[in-house]
Amino acid sequence: MSVDTDWGQYTLAVTLEPSEYIFREGDPANSLYILAYGRVAIMKENPDGEALVLGYRDPGELVGEIALLSDSPRTASVMAIEPTRLLTISREDFWHGMHEDPTFQETVIHTLIDQLLEADKSRVTAASWERELFDRLGSASSESAQLAELLRLRQETTRFIVHDLRNPMNLIMTALSVIEMTNSDLPEDSQRFINMAKGGVRRMLSLVDAMLDVEKLETEGSEALNLAEEDIVAVVSEVVERTKPLGWGNKIDLSLEVLADDIPPIQIDRGRIDRVLTNLTDNALKFTPPEGAITLSVDRDGDMILITVNDTGAGIPADERERIFDRFVQTEEGRKASGFGLGLAFCRKAVVSHGGQIWADEGDNGIGTKFTFTLPIN
Repeated sequence: MSVDTDWGQYTLAVTLEPSEYIFREGDPANSLYILAYGRVAIMKENPDGEALVLGYRDPGELVGEIALLSDSPRTASVMAIEPTRLLTISREDFWHGMHEDPTFQETVIHTLIDQLLEADKSRVTAASWERELFDRLGSASSESAQLAELLRLRQETTRFIVHDLRNPMNLIMTALSVIEMTNSDLPEDSQRFINMAKGGVRRMLSLVDAMLDVEKLETEGSEALNLAEEDIVAVVSEVVERTKPLGWGNKIDLSLEVLADDIPPIQIDRGRIDRVLTNLTDNALKFTPPEGAITLSVDRDGDMILITVNDTGAGIPADERERIFDRFVQTEEGRKASGFGLGLAFCRKAVVSHGGQIWADEGDNGIGTKFTFTLPIN
């Protein structure tokens, strides 16, 4: 497939020299790029200006394809690392072509097929690379050497997942959307299967985003937060009301208790604290038996706000209550449920970045588990 021949009539050409950026993290996402020649790096920067390279794109590959499906800002920066020529098309022109031009539709479908086939090849390479990493870990002679190797393995695994999982997942989502947009009269069963497939892709992309967010909070801390003054009681109440229907099937009662009258607005990243509360409440729902109860509470202790999530589930052994906040760590019960062991790791990073703490205790009256986290008032 010739990129210039197939895409040239629909796109504008952009030429970049090494070290020039196509776009930066946080820029508006309104265009798709196709790499005609050269090579680009996908990067994230920490507060010190050091770049974490997540992966590379080569000729024929798409760059910024998620812009076709979402108005969200760019989630990473892309920089040319050798003389590079790209073809670009706006979101508006792309979807106009998908509706009106059969030749353009065919070009897009062939490009997506080529990309998915290439993704299969990269996964074979990644599997060999992953085996080499684990062999390296096993050959480390001392405990400290194994720990250092494990930390490096985790970082490299994060990069592998971001590049070799997120890219094909985005391509699959784009392909499914293209099928929907070009077949308005799909049978009901076909539409249901497409919706199921898109739901699965969203879940996998959510996993990738969770890993990226943990990494971002770990490297940037409070610099990664979007702080604003919020009514924390209202934030907790919203999560309770949103989650209540999930407990109805098992007759699990979700409730909120406000234990102090003088709870002021506080500076938080609302999205991340909402996600902390959602993760803790979802965990409680997984492990609380039918007709159990989950109680969220908001209290004040001096210059700190205390928020708890207390359930009547099986509980967590005392010797595992600290470990569960590490990435990819799950209790024996947790391994029986769905999940990747990232939710509590995110919770700790998000709370600590706010200047608070989080921990797990035995639940009230010796039943279940109580998660508590603090947030500073000032």
